[in-house]
Amino acid sequence: MKIVFLGVVKYAGIYKESLKKAGHKVFVKKTLDNLNKELETIAPDLGIIACFGKIIPENILKIPKHGFLNIHPSLLPRWRGPSPVRSALLAGDKETGVTIHITTPKVDTGDIISQKEFLISPDDNYVTLEEKLFKEGANMLPDAIQNWLKGDIKPQKQDESKATYSKKARTEDGLIDWSKTPTEIVNQIRAFSPDPGVYTLINGKRLKIKKAEIIENKLKLLIVQPESKKDMSWEAYLRGHKEILSNQFLKSLF
Repeated sequence: MKIVFLGVVKYAGIYKESLKKAGHKVFVKKTLDNLNKELETIAPDLGIIACFGKIIPENILKIPKHGFLNIHPSLLPRWRGPSPVRSALLAGDKETGVTIHITTPKVDTGDIISQKEFLISPDDNYVTLEEKLFKEGANMLPDAIQNWLKGDIKPQKQDESKATYSKKARTEDGLIDWSKTPTEIVNQIRAFSPDPGVYTLINGKRLKIKKAEIIENKLKLLIVQPESKKDMSWEAYLRGHKEILSNQFLKSLF
């Protein structure tokens, strides 16, 4: 089949390779610019979306003979929307997954044709988990397409009563609220590292918290990044900022 792929550059290669191995001809498109005319020229049999980040107009969704399929890195209907991986980590979910579903004008609401659960490692952050999930999606896709078009898969409607929604990450989401539990703070670090980053304000300056762990139910900072400086260990930072040790309020935070 002729398949048009819409997605970010970092995942386009693995999806193109997976589909080509299955015998399909793949056209990669990075933006919506002139997409309507290009699709009419290509006349694709199917469209695939992965981490595209934009809503596809309904008139474009109708151009491929079999419509579009979307690869979404969550177990839909949980975590619909733009930041499913961050939301799963922030919530402390123990598992997530990959869902391949029929694309509709409403975001992530289409019928499911394939879904696979995936355990979240305690060491995963946003970058590592997203990469694992989209690679798994690329592995799942050829069989899902074949079985769906052969009629061996009956698309399943999503349970709207179980739907949850993620939001686009903002810089201010990285500000730590020290009244939260150590587990909540570690989950925040995993969800927003390395970008946009998790931080606290000390003496009016931003200190990014790059890595932390929980020991005996207490939070231990490991790697930090002072404003306009390189990463360093928490111990090294303290050696240059002894005022923290003399400030009972700041000292109590760490």
